[in-house]
Amino acid sequence: MLDISESNERQYWLWVTRPDYYLDEDGCDREDLDPALGADSDGWWTCNKATKEGDLVLLWRTSPKKDIRYLIQAESDAYSIADDNDKGWDYGCDYEVLYKFEQSLHAKDLRQNPYFDEWGPLRCSFQGSNFKISLEYWNKLNNLLALNNPGYKDFIENTQRLPIAESIGLEKDLEDALVANLDILKRFEYNLELYNDPISNQTGRQFICKGNGGRIDLLCYNRIKKRFTVIELKNVRASQNTFGQISNYMGWVQERIAKSVPVKGLVISRGYDTRFESALKITDRISHINVEELGFSVAPSEKAQSVVDFKDSDEPRMRIPKSREASKWLKKGDDLYDQGKFDEAISCYDNAIGKDPKNKLAWVNKGAALLELMKSDEAISCFDKATELYPKSAEAWNEKGYALNRLDRFDEAIIAFNNAIDINPRSADAWNGKGIALDNSGKHDEAIQAYDRAIAIRPKFAIAWNNKGWALSGLGKKEEAIQAYNKAISINSKDPSSWNCKGNALADLGKHDEAVKAYGRAIELDPKDAILWNNKGAAFYGLSRYEEALEAFNKAIEIDPQEALIWHFKGETLKALNRTEESDSAFAKAKELGYREE
Repeated sequence: MLDISESNERQYWLWVTRPDYYLDEDGCDREDLDPALGADSDGWWTCNKATKEGDLVLLWRTSPKKDIRYLIQAESDAYSIADDNDKGWDYGCDYEVLYKFEQSLHAKDLRQNPYFDEWGPLRCSFQGSNFKISLEYWNKLNNLLALNNPGYKDFIENTQRLPIAESIGLEKDLEDALVANLDILKRFEYNLELYNDPISNQTGRQFICKGNGGRIDLLCYNRIKKRFTVIELKNVRASQNTFGQISNYMGWVQERIAKSVPVKGLVISRGYDTRFESALKITDRISHINVEELGFSVAPSEKAQSVVDFKDSDEPRMRIPKSREASKWLKKGDDLYDQGKFDEAISCYDNAIGKDPKNKLAWVNKGAALLELMKSDEAISCFDKATELYPKSAEAWNEKGYALNRLDRFDEAIIAFNNAIDINPRSADAWNGKGIALDNSGKHDEAIQAYDRAIAIRPKFAIAWNNKGWALSGLGKKEEAIQAYNKAISINSKDPSSWNCKGNALADLGKHDEAVKAYGRAIELDPKDAILWNNKGAAFYGLSRYEEALEAFNKAIEIDPQEALIWHFKGETLKALNRTEESDSAFAKAKELGYREE
């Protein structure tokens, strides 16, 4: 028997909706209202002005269904959408569908139950847009729903046990992370700042569209390209509704704010469905970025995580709300990982997994930390667990592929990346990872094709350009390789790897002067890399500038005194300077460290 008695300020509502809002064009239940499918909803719903964040709502469907089919949670306080709204709506709120009942609660069920004889909404035949539900009737309704929906009793009890702040989805975490680091979008060609409206004094975060309904997650302005960008954030899959939603917001911004200034749209989500993909093809004004590509430590919502589980499961659909404790342990682990404290990070990830055994990011990040500790078998077991739990997660397969690349298990890595690509053909990271595996397998031509696919998806993907240059160099196409390295440098001039690779290609062409400059730039960016000093020394040696070469080799040895090859090159340089005794000593040190003449 469900008997909820809460001390917090949560309210309960019944929202009434027409068939054009709960059925699709074919007369079937709208997919975006099913949390098991992990799709995006419309983003906002009309509500009573007293609605508060965390309120729980039962959705009543008018004729022809005449039933309660969904449990919804308000994810914001009510906000005004009145203005000149031609539909007469005054207030709306953000929302998330928490539960779809397999067995609906119909009007006849309520009329046959004497406990509901005096219930107001039933007595007026649900004539209205919304009704506040008392705690007494909330318990009665949920007890009826629990009778025919296995697992719902546990679900609603767990939902209401959480404090309101902890029951709200993680989309806000994603928004917080992006607002704090908008510059991360520069690598996707977005140089943005939050817009501040001089008339309404609104900031660009959660920008209310008066007269339109809804709130723009982030309204930004690009001072360089002189245009507005509407950003829609989804911690689930983007759907056809997402496309309609952002198009609607873009139109509103164009009419009300931008006027003749261009307006672009950007959807950041955890993948997208086929309808969203088809819609993207008809316009170049809306773009998409996967959440995973941003590199933030924001876990997927439980709705997104559960998509692949329920379709093939015989168990009741008991959707437990995302554990904030697991998210906190995950964040703490990531912070420790970034500090190089891998053992401590692993302990945090284990705690996250203890709180949420199906937390994909905890398994993946634990695997990454184990890799850093050279515990390869344990690491791969973690990635295997992630792909076992989420076989349709391109992100999990990607991470496993990159781990296998690090272990030189390239054939297995290719299989992992192929799985990721099958799930998400537009994953630039998967194509890049596959290219790395192919290149290291000696399949340079196929690697270049993979890198080209990555670049076609993300033209400003500096790492893919750099890797393409490496593959071209492997084919002896040094000039083309240099062009690829130059492209990588034009995108990210602060990556020492691209400068180093360019220097190598120039040295191979005998252009040692230019190589010295490239290595010098790399060293400016990373002065503690012994390989860069070694390469610069080799370039000086090629120019017969032996004193400068010796200085570079000495610097390399100072950084890494255990590298045999550097000692050998130092010996060759001393020999060229006719410093025989010193050169013999350097050669001896090289052999002691394992150097062998080929």
